[in-house]
Amino acid sequence: MSELLILAGFMGAGKTTVGQLCAQRLGYDFIDADELIVQREGMSIPRIFELKGEACFRRVEAALVQELIQRRRAVIATGGGMIVGETNRRALMGAGVCICLTAAPGAILQRVDASTRPMLRGGEPEQRIAALLKERAPAYRELHYAIDTTARMPQQVAECALAIFNGEQMRIPVKTAGSAAGGAGYDIIFGSGAVDQLGFALAGRGWTSPFAILTDDNVGPLHAARVQRALAQAGIDSFVHAFPAGESHKTLHSVESIYRALSEHGLERTSAVIAVGGGVVGDVGGFAAATYLRGVPFVQVPTTLLAMADSSIGGKVGVDTPFGKNLVGAFKQPELVVMDAQFLRTLPPVEVRCGYAEIVKAALIAGGEPYRRVQAGVPLPAQLGGDIDAKLIETLLDAIELKRAVVEEDPFEKGRRALLNLGHTFGHGIEAWSRFAVKHGEAVSLGMVCAVRLSRSLGLCDAALADEVAGLLAAAGLPVALPAIDVDAVWQLMQSDKKKRGRRLRFIVLSAPGKVFASGEISEAQAKQALHTLQ
Repeated sequence: MSELLILAGFMGAGKTTVGQLCAQRLGYDFIDADELIVQREGMSIPRIFELKGEACFRRVEAALVQELIQRRRAVIATGGGMIVGETNRRALMGAGVCICLTAAPGAILQRVDASTRPMLRGGEPEQRIAALLKERAPAYRELHYAIDTTARMPQQVAECALAIFNGEQMRIPVKTAGSAAGGAGYDIIFGSGAVDQLGFALAGRGWTSPFAILTDDNVGPLHAARVQRALAQAGIDSFVHAFPAGESHKTLHSVESIYRALSEHGLERTSAVIAVGGGVVGDVGGFAAATYLRGVPFVQVPTTLLAMADSSIGGKVGVDTPFGKNLVGAFKQPELVVMDAQFLRTLPPVEVRCGYAEIVKAALIAGGEPYRRVQAGVPLPAQLGGDIDAKLIETLLDAIELKRAVVEEDPFEKGRRALLNLGHTFGHGIEAWSRFAVKHGEAVSLGMVCAVRLSRSLGLCDAALADEVAGLLAAAGLPVALPAIDVDAVWQLMQSDKKKRGRRLRFIVLSAPGKVFASGEISEAQAKQALHTLQ
């Protein structure tokens, strides 16, 4: 959890007053960046501008930023222009939770003495404020959160800022293709209650209401109203569209129903689509966002362990068709991923187990400490609403970190990203053969058993590893056998796997945890023998 709360924004937005209130509540130091500069320079900011010029002031400001980011347990009120420079902005955003306080030009003019503000000289003050706000808007939009203080009392703003700060346990940046020097990408926010601050996380981006909350008829009754409230407190209008739950509804028909809803509610290219649900909702919602109006902003709010560990990260979206799983899709990177640990308490135990299958997969790929944590055993909740053990969260964060690293290296699955399909070639065939009676996580568990036994039969790993992996999955309540499996039928369904190259299936195999690779040299007989071991 961050130990720096950073309040930025235009002059008169309330940074100092709100910052002092927050610092008192947190028991943190309060630092007013402008006041600190005044003390050190021995003169007022207008005098610095007059005698030394704005360029000198900005150099002093930049040096102070490098000092401030080393502080801990502090609330920092930045100067109005401190975050405009990219170097300053990146440094502050990397050091703590950055909240932009905003206000209407008229409200700002009422709060400041324009005659003492060097940046407001040279024209009618309110017009100058509006022009500066427009000029700085691109920088302000990049900050983590935005709170409009125009109609809020300082105490109310402080309450919002503290809720944001306390709700964010971890922020993981993900670079995307073309994001050299960190200039693009998105963040994964993880925390307890993090979704309640979603509106403030999106309010400063310049997007257009209404936003679409896409969900399914299982998740919608549990969480949609909460997401709507989070948006509403930041002044964002939204509507909910739910489609039938389940993998069997991961179809173009569901996408068409979403298109119709988006059109009826008048979504524009700057209106956001927010997927609230598991992997199916994220995949279907993301595909709709990628294709409606040729692309609208997309936000992932995964509510299942499986979606948090895997599918909500990396931008792969799509639907199933009668002739193959995930054959129609796109790469659509989210603008933000918000993972709220509180959602995990609403999951039936079978869904937690399904998510844990992806965690074991990630641990096998990563090796090292992540695999040792899985080996040590992770308690899973035995009933709906059961406690989520800290060890489970730790292994989830391991999986998130692996996925982040891999998709940054290989965003379009040209190389290493294929390793994330460990167990999936077999698993997708099993899933389709069962007509989705076998859940995705259960199919991944069975597919991993096949993959490690295939690896053993090829002489890549020993029997002890194959037995250990099956034992870890079985101990978590995941299936490791399927007596009724029709091997020939599963094999035929596997032929539609989108990862084929040169008409040959590619299987992910391993020699040890952390030593995983792809092979296109597996024969039909070898693959079928691995499937037969499930019987």
